[in-house]
Amino acid sequence: RPVRQRGRRYENRPSCELERFIGECFRSGDLDPEDALDLFDELLPQARQGSVYALTRLLTTVARAPVSSAVPNGPALAVSMFNRMARAGSKKVAPTTVTYTILISCCCYVGCLNLAFAALGQIIKTGLRANAISFTPILRTLCAEKRTSDAMNIVIRWTPKLGCTPDVFSYTVLLKGLCDEKKCEEAVDLIHMMAEDGDHCPPNVVSYTTVIHGFFKEDEVGKAYTLFCEMLDRGIPPDVVTCNSIIDGLCKVQAMDKAEEVLRQMFDKHIMPDCTTYNSLVHGYLSSGQLKEAVRILKQMSRHGQPPNGVTYSMLIDCLCKFGGHTEAREILNSMIQSRGNPNVATYGGLLHGLDEAMLTFNKMRQQGLMPDIISYGTMIDGLCKIGRLDAAMSQFCQMIDDGLSPDIVVFTNLIHGFSMYGKWEKAEELFYEMMDRGIRPTVVVFTTMIDKLFKEGKVTEAKTLFDLMPIASVKPNVVSYNAIIHGYFLADGRIEDVLTLFREMLSKAAKTDTVTENIIS
Repeated sequence: RPVRQRGRRYENRPSCELERFIGECFRSGDLDPEDALDLFDELLPQARQGSVYALTRLLTTVARAPVSSAVPNGPALAVSMFNRMARAGSKKVAPTTVTYTILISCCCYVGCLNLAFAALGQIIKTGLRANAISFTPILRTLCAEKRTSDAMNIVIRWTPKLGCTPDVFSYTVLLKGLCDEKKCEEAVDLIHMMAEDGDHCPPNVVSYTTVIHGFFKEDEVGKAYTLFCEMLDRGIPPDVVTCNSIIDGLCKVQAMDKAEEVLRQMFDKHIMPDCTTYNSLVHGYLSSGQLKEAVRILKQMSRHGQPPNGVTYSMLIDCLCKFGGHTEAREILNSMIQSRGNPNVATYGGLLHGLDEAMLTFNKMRQQGLMPDIISYGTMIDGLCKIGRLDAAMSQFCQMIDDGLSPDIVVFTNLIHGFSMYGKWEKAEELFYEMMDRGIRPTVVVFTTMIDKLFKEGKVTEAKTLFDLMPIASVKPNVVSYNAIIHGYFLADGRIEDVLTLFREMLSKAAKTDTVTENIIS
């Protein structure tokens, strides 16, 4: 195919030759959007009735074009191209049902549902016959706008009157729309209606899977499993996606017996479980504390040619660390690396919860070319602060910033609390104001902790200044905050007038007193 720049035209060819060239490029996938625009400009002036097929292919190419500088909005541009065809006149080039269907899809994509309906009306007005594909973009848009009842009305009432037979894809759009609106029971009724309609449009595995997934999203595990069994009873074989959805949902509620039964059915029907299948089972057993069963599934996984992936390793490592098995977790990590697995940040994350192993884990991460994320750094800093290794915590804080990560409220709160607990008030105060300078609003807990510690250090003015800063930072003092400052004033030479003023302010702002307040006042 000749290569050319945008704006240049192919040599002037007869329309039939140009149409043949467009057809060849379209079928081979060698028609890019920019060329489609140029070819449209060239063909339209000399178009004849038969040119509509080539012009429709050009519209299709532009409508599906990814965003680029030349085609910033393919669907909108395709609508403009259609309008040029319409202005050329139906005697010269009359759109087909396929042409109108592309227009309908583009109008829906750009949010002009009224124009999509108008295009559908043109199909009917011109005597063309609409098909299920013509309706699908409208159905999808209505369902996305939570207007599934309107979409149902079109399929059940309109399409039969127009001599159009909805296909299973049309019904699947409706089923998904109903499930998205949490109307899974209505979706089941629709499936039954499809089944009772004989061979006209029976539900398939996608239909059932859509509603099963909807039930799981509503935490209706029993209904999802019942529908799965109904699908089997109707002789509809499940696929791996359906089985994975069922097993995952059952494992999340720890219904492991039923999940294992579905796994057996997969083998009986020659559906090979994949890594997702086994990971759901491993997660289910680990969540219920059945480590031996999880190991059994891992062995079965390997026997059936499904090596554990990063998700599998991450779950195991996280579970072992939570139960104190840091040595075993590190052995699994080393095994993963030796088997050329690719541990990610999440894989290392579990090990970071065991501080004795944390520094080694950090070093191992960097050796593998991985940069710890904000959660990994936060876990490390929190652990170091809790055991008083404040210098090491600050070192990790600085390293995190050097790595291009911005500390969040959790990191700052852990550091401030750590330095406060060990009497390092100047550093805690410095971190507090650095957090403010970074635009991170302290929580009421951070404010209260700082105020309490400042009073205990005898820094009454600083504590009151910080308390006055709370409303400026849009943080509402709670009863604990008031208790801290009231108690602080009592410690500061019994400043009764200030205490009573604060007490009245506390009551006027509807902050309820508690027994701590009453004990302080009394």
